[in-house]
Amino acid sequence: MKTCILILDADTLLLQLLEKALGKAGHQVTGVGDPVQGLRLLDEQSFDLVITDINLPRLGGIKVLEMVKALDESIEVIILAAPEEERFENALAALRLGASDFLLKPLRNLDELMVSVERALEKRSLAMSIRQLSQNLERMRSTDFLTRVCTRRYFFERMSVELLRSKRYLKAISCLMVDIDHLGQINQAHGTPCGDQVLAHVARILTESTRTSDIVGRYGGEEFIVALIETKPDQAQTAAENVRKVVESRAFTFGGQQIPVTVSIGVAGSEEAVSIAEIVAQAAQALAEAKRAGRNCVRTAQARVSG
Repeated sequence: MKTCILILDADTLLLQLLEKALGKAGHQVTGVGDPVQGLRLLDEQSFDLVITDINLPRLGGIKVLEMVKALDESIEVIILAAPEEERFENALAALRLGASDFLLKPLRNLDELMVSVERALEKRSLAMSIRQLSQNLERMRSTDFLTRVCTRRYFFERMSVELLRSKRYLKAISCLMVDIDHLGQINQAHGTPCGDQVLAHVARILTESTRTSDIVGRYGGEEFIVALIETKPDQAQTAAENVRKVVESRAFTFGGQQIPVTVSIGVAGSEEAVSIAEIVAQAAQALAEAKRAGRNCVRTAQARVSG
């Protein structure tokens, strides 16, 4: 892929020279004399490198550097300065703010600039690789590999934030504890791969049946946990019953054989913020009651809902 370079300089001849030289080196170059217009382009397009004069009309190069780094710290910036503007303080300030290099004008020999551009783009490439790796690691940490819903740890991290928000804005919050009925028997009869697909099947239904603002997580084994944001207990009961019906009615087939899949659900909710431990314990108790009632039903910590 071509790297995209934005050049900000009021010198039209220098812009043309740099556009030609960098374009010949295989880069996609945009030259702009107005820094405000250039910053607008940064909002609209993706650039890997900005080359800016330190003494720009309306907006200095140091300020441009600050604004570029505030927009995306991984975008590299090379500062150009005329000899009379090259003060130790300017160079130091630029480097402290994250400039890749500080070069003197006029550029009698473009080799120095080309080397600086090459170094800056290598640094940018490394930063992007590290960012991608960090995102992948975070995704692995927060997402259950089999079911693609939140891991238990990440679920509780997010729920703790939602509980604080619930308390601050006096909003209700509810929790569903969902257990796949007789998953052990399914594993014994059809094999663990079948059981794994049942887990993924139920996870998809939970994700489809909830809002993007809600949090779906795998609690462990055959159990899932769902946080329903800004949802009162009676609304949570209705949501849980809807999930139960969808799981029961949606066909699941493995090896050409249709296998019945149902869930038991425990519901706990509060119109006032409570601790995570309390609301999860209430949902777990309600789930235990649903199992004692014969499974494939919904029970709540406050009242019973027929299944």
